[in-house]
Amino acid sequence: MKSLHILGLTAALLSISNAYADLYIIANKELPTAQLEKSDIAAIYLLKKKRWENGEDIMPINLPATADGRNHFTAEIFDSTPEKLGSYWDKMLFKGETPPVTQNSEQAVIMFVERIKGAIGYVETKPQSSQIKILQQFK
Repeated sequence: MKSLHILGLTAALLSISNAYADLYIIANKELPTAQLEKSDIAAIYLLKKKRWENGEDIMPINLPATADGRNHFTAEIFDSTPEKLGSYWDKMLFKGETPPVTQNSEQAVIMFVERIKGAIGYVETKPQSSQIKILQQFK
């Protein structure tokens, strides 16, 4: 009986670790950057890094705070939750910094990134657009 309980617990833990789909960090294909490290992505989304290497402004794009993709992104990049990150933004707003732009869906994120050269976003569905490049993929 004990071994069945351990097997059930192991299966539950495996299903939790696989609960998220892949996460794709995307940018416009014209961006000269080919790949980003997790620390770079975090710096961009905390507005600590505001320009690409070519001097162009970076425009980070978020999904809504309630979206699964946003939870996945926040857990992967910040090892946190959107609620905890919200307190960071409360402080930043007080300093006059505006949080990243939010789009209502993954499709809206993709369309925004396709059209704005300095934009960066994240989605869980691999983009099929020829106007998009994948800067990083997290499993």
